[in-house]
Amino acid sequence: MDITGENGRAATLEEHAAQRAFPDWAPQADDWAHLHTGFIDDGTPYTEVSVYRAGDGGGHVRIHYRRCTGNELAAFGVAA
Repeated sequence: MDITGENGRAATLEEHAAQRAFPDWAPQADDWAHLHTGFIDDGTPYTEVSVYRAGDGGGHVRIHYRRCTGNELAAFGVAA
């Protein structure tokens, strides 16, 4: 699939975040990353990084997950 424009930039950012969060992850053709950033009720920022893989018989399986807050966000270039 050829992803260009805004979707391509978002996919590149998500994959980069996944590589930083899971350095031992070896991407496969059916893997995709998801990145979500938000704020906890007290205003503290957080970022969640997930990697999914196509499951047998359809659907998808989350194979990696990490939630970062505070100083951990520095790994993604975000100052806490």
